[in-house]
Amino acid sequence: MIFLSESEVASLLPIGDVLTALEAAFHAQAEGKISMPLRTIATSGGGFLGAMPAAISGEGAALGAKLVTFFPGNAAAGVHTHQALIALFDPGSGQPQALMDGRLITEIRTAATSALATRALARADARVLAILGTGVQARAHVAALAEVMKVDELRTWGRTAKAAADVADFARNRGLHARVAATVADACHGAGVVCTVTSAREPIVTATDIDPGTHVNAVGFAGITARELPGDLMARARIFVDSVEGALSESGNIMLAAREAMLPAKVALTRLCDVLAGRAAGRHDRDDITIFDSLGIAIEDLACARLVFERARAGKIGTLVRL
Repeated sequence: MIFLSESEVASLLPIGDVLTALEAAFHAQAEGKISMPLRTIATSGGGFLGAMPAAISGEGAALGAKLVTFFPGNAAAGVHTHQALIALFDPGSGQPQALMDGRLITEIRTAATSALATRALARADARVLAILGTGVQARAHVAALAEVMKVDELRTWGRTAKAAADVADFARNRGLHARVAATVADACHGAGVVCTVTSAREPIVTATDIDPGTHVNAVGFAGITARELPGDLMARARIFVDSVEGALSESGNIMLAAREAMLPAKVALTRLCDVLAGRAAGRHDRDDITIFDSLGIAIEDLACARLVFERARAGKIGTLVRL
């Protein structure tokens, strides 16, 4: 079995290749070639541990599971709020193949999935990108979305101006024109794509902050009683998800809007995989508000881990471990 550290994973996982691997995994999902039970969660003090197993069959077969923790209080101590390990097994024999750091994979695959959703759902003329939030995912989304859209202006917003300025500096260092927005409304009005990447418990935008024709990637997660988007915005939008079952059991954005009767009990949700595979329509009209409510699913981790493993084995990278 190969053990791979975060730095070794990083050397094997460029964003362009992640996009390709994820798109293949979503096509397998659309074709029914995956097995993926709902995430199982155990709570502990100020956080939780989630177990996320999955299998992909056919071309690109893979078998594995991610163990991921989320401890929001870590941020105050300068420690990552998310930590993770991914175990990969041979899909034919079940033998362990690799154990690797999963924190970076979680970071990259989350942003890359937003990028795929943006490419599929945003208007073709979207040129202004707003990032609401200042953590790891803010930077990851800057890098990933620049791969799929031409960004004439990037607007950053955070609860502290210094943190928002740091994200803007990160974007400028990547050759993007970026500025710090004074308010959420300032960031969102006129933006073709808005990414909410916070740990907010209450909505950070209002329905009037989001213009007709905007695509929103809602990424932040702080539990089923928390949300970034208000019910009246959800009611105005066409909603896309990575997993319908996951969204109906884990998405505060959807569950709380339904509880308020802003959304019907049987809310219409479209899987992103079906849009990517051409099995479902994406944007119907240029004035549609589209929302990709991202929960993160195990096949995203599995696709990235398989790519890392194959490259590590070919390049003799990592530490061989005997069980």
